Amino acid sequence: MLILLGVLGAMGAVFAWWMAIKEPEREPKIEVLAGIGGGLITGIAVGVSALFLEQALSESQKYAAWRANVEIAESIPGFSPGDRDIAGINFSGKSLHNADLRGADLRGAQLRDTDLTGANLSEAKLQGAHLIGANFYEADLSGAKLDGAELHSANLTHALVNVEATTFHGAMVDSHTCWPEGVQQEKVDSTIPNNEERGEKVPKCTLWKDGERTR
Repeated sequence: MLILLGVLGAMGAVFAWWMAIKEPEREPKIEVLAGIGGGLITGIAVGVSALFLEQALSESQKYAAWRANVEIAESIPGFSPGDRDIAGINFSGKSLHNADLRGADLRGAQLRDTDLTGANLSEAKLQGAHLIGANFYEADLSGAKLDGAELHSANLTHALVNVEATTFHGAMVDSHTCWPEGVQQEKVDSTIPNNEERGEKVPKCTLWKDGERTR
């Protein structure tokens, strides 16, 4: 309907312009046609703007509802944000088994005690993320950036981290941080607080047994 009215308005305006050239003595009729055409075009512009505004508000409401559901949910198996913004969402304590967070921007995110078993976090940006007690059992961290992340008591058993692109520069770990067997020591370039433990290559994990916390 809006397209049809737009076409009619444009035709009226063109017809008025044509009459103004060919029949200047019929000025009142020309003014009427021009007014109708201009009014229709203006109405179309307002209508289209209203439609776009309505759609934008609808999308905003859908996103707000989705975000609220994510924030209150305790367990979201297979969670995937798609192209939605997840900045500022507190994921602490949530179960996100097999989540699809490939390339997600989680810099500085709250992921304390979050269960990310089997999650795909390849190429994820986790710089400065709060990952204390997080469970990355069998998670894919290939290419993930965990520089400056808090990894105290985190479980990375069987996680895919032993690849060139995964980085832990300045990450904070302790003797309870569990690493995959055979992890490259240069990947664990952080300082363990206890000076006596500093000489250990990778502290033996006692806090986790596979994907379960022992205490």
